[in-house]
Amino acid sequence: MEELASIEREIEELKSKSKGVYWNDEIILKTLNDCANCFFDLIGGESCYFHLAPSRGKDVEYEYVISRKIRTIKGSITTQIPNKVISSYLGKDKQSSIGWVRLTYSDANDFTFTPADKKRLSDMAQISALAIEDSIKYANNALIAECNQLAVILAFVRIIEAKSKWTLGHSERVTNIGVMLLEAALGDQEWVMSIDQDEVYKLERWFKFAGLLHDLGKVGISDALIDKPGRLTDEEFEKIKLHPGIGGSLMDVLGLECTKAVVPMIEHHHENYDGSGYPSGLKGEEIPPGSRILKIADVYCAITEERPYRSPIAHYDAVEEIRRHSGRFFDPKLVDIFCKLPIQNLGKKEEEPVSEQVNEPTPEERLEEQLIDDPHSIPSVRKYTVYTRK
Repeated sequence: MEELASIEREIEELKSKSKGVYWNDEIILKTLNDCANCFFDLIGGESCYFHLAPSRGKDVEYEYVISRKIRTIKGSITTQIPNKVISSYLGKDKQSSIGWVRLTYSDANDFTFTPADKKRLSDMAQISALAIEDSIKYANNALIAECNQLAVILAFVRIIEAKSKWTLGHSERVTNIGVMLLEAALGDQEWVMSIDQDEVYKLERWFKFAGLLHDLGKVGISDALIDKPGRLTDEEFEKIKLHPGIGGSLMDVLGLECTKAVVPMIEHHHENYDGSGYPSGLKGEEIPPGSRILKIADVYCAITEERPYRSPIAHYDAVEEIRRHSGRFFDPKLVDIFCKLPIQNLGKKEEEPVSEQVNEPTPEERLEEQLIDDPHSIPSVRKYTVYTRK
């Protein structure tokens, strides 16, 4: 259960981060940049140094420097006091401050600060401190919200897996294969250029969650239907076809950050490329890219896993089945990419040369034997990074 363990690690990391100041959080950095630009415009300075000191239970110090280029003046006559540095606490006084700020000029020019500049910096630093504190709280709340979101997703995956012994591990396996196909597809320029660039961000950020939750709607389907050993009647199949919509509705009710991107992937992962699928009968590129990827990964995993109504088929037979329905059920370009994936050797089975000499099998041969004997055995794939929103 590597993907679920990965989510659990992310939750713990987010909990840990929420207890401190974020050194590289873009919300805070933007606030510091805005403050520095105000100082430059209204006071002057060539460089602005921020130091956020440990306070209020925080155990992190943070320093950030913002510099700008200014016109160098040599040999100019000035009546200003030769002061190259001014500083102020970020707050009313030392005890209540969250750190300090310093403005400087380099020795390469004749610009200097005046006592009025120092007073102005002190006044502006108090206002800046409020803005910086707000940005820290906002960043903390954002990470806590993401932490809670991951916890909800993890709970849902556990519920899906507990639904039936036949689906145990299926969602994670689909996610592993799907992520592998996604990474390969994003490396194919022709495929990337065929989709909207906003979809690329959604896939990079949220596809893993769509994979884990693609069967969420089955919590609303009777166990008797899911575990039925025989063929489903037309009426029963119509009930099964409701699960993508049920999953999307559950995600909508939760209102998670990922909902807007994930719901279409979940709702349409049973659409067929020729328009004969469900629930909406979408065709070709009308089907969300994430759904097209999920379709291939879901079908591959389903037919190589045991079900109450049939036995699993071998890895190579599953690949040929997907190749055979390219353009009918599956996106032809994605099928081509899928068949080149190193999930063992995706291609035709090669006959082993006949030899009386018994050689020790190579690691690759041992893996192939394991895969043929056990269709559930899929090599682990590189995990996809969960990106923070830019």
